[in-house]
Amino acid sequence: MAISHPIVAEIARGVYCINEFGMDALFLITGAERALLVDTGTGVFDLPAFLKTLTPLPVDVALTHGHVDHAGGMGCFDRVYLHPADFTGALSVTPETRRGFAGQILQMAGGIFACTPDDVRIYETRPELLPLKEGDVFDLGGVHVDVYETPGHTPGGLSFLIREERILLSGDACNPNTLLFPFLPDGSRAPHASLEGLEATARKIQALSPLYDRNYNGHIGFGGEIAFLPLPESLPQEVADLCRDLISGKATWEAGGQMGLSAVGRFPHGRVCFDPAHCREGQ
Repeated sequence: MAISHPIVAEIARGVYCINEFGMDALFLITGAERALLVDTGTGVFDLPAFLKTLTPLPVDVALTHGHVDHAGGMGCFDRVYLHPADFTGALSVTPETRRGFAGQILQMAGGIFACTPDDVRIYETRPELLPLKEGDVFDLGGVHVDVYETPGHTPGGLSFLIREERILLSGDACNPNTLLFPFLPDGSRAPHASLEGLEATARKIQALSPLYDRNYNGHIGFGGEIAFLPLPESLPQEVADLCRDLISGKATWEAGGQMGLSAVGRFPHGRVCFDPAHCREGQ
C-alpha cells in the first residue's frame, strides 16, 4: 500500500524531521514556549494541520532558501523569515513549478507515495517575508537556534544551528548533490554561485563543526529512499577540496549535470553540478 502521509522521525528530543513524500525534508524544533519550522516544502499537504499533531505551541517559520521545494508551502503561513537575497526567488515560485517538481520526484519514487502533482495546494495570499541574517537567534524557551549565512546554492542560503541539541540544519548549502545555479530568476548573475563561493560555504560549515555533532540537509529521504541519516562528517571538507581542485585544474569535470547544469564534479560522497561557463567569480 502506498504511503499516504508524510513520514516523521524525532531525531532529537523535540526535534522532528518531516519527509514530504520524498521531495524534501522539513524540520520542526520545539522549546518550552515556541516552535520553529525550518522550510515549508513543496506544499502538497495541509502543513499547519500536520504541525498541530506534533506540537500545540505557536510556530515561527523560517526558510533555508527560496527554492520551490523549500519555499513552495510558505503560502499557508502569514509570516515567514528568509534572507532578503532570496525574497525574489521565493516569490517567483508558481503552482506550475511546484507541480513540475512534484511530478519529477514522485516519478523517481516509483509509486511508493500516494501523492500526485494534483495535490499541490493553491494559496490565495502570500506571506509577509521577514528578513533573517547571520547572528539572529530564535529563542524557543530553553532551546536556541542560531542563524548562519551559507550562500552559493542561492544568494541567501541560511543554515540553522540548534544550540542545545548540537544539530546543524544546512538546507541545500553543501550536500551530496550541490547545485550551483549561475543566474537569478530575473536573468542577472547570482552572487556566490561559483566554485569559490561554494568552497567558502563548505569551509564555513566545516569550521562550525565544533558546535554540532550532526548535520542534516534539506533532502533526508530523497525520492524513494526512506532514511533519516545525517550527512557524512567528511562531506564539507570533500566539497571544499573538490572546489579548490576544480579551480586549480587538479580535478576534472565531466558532462551530465541536471536542471540545466551541464558539468559534474565528483567527490567521495556525492557531486557538484555547475555551468562551466559561469563557475568562477566574475564570469
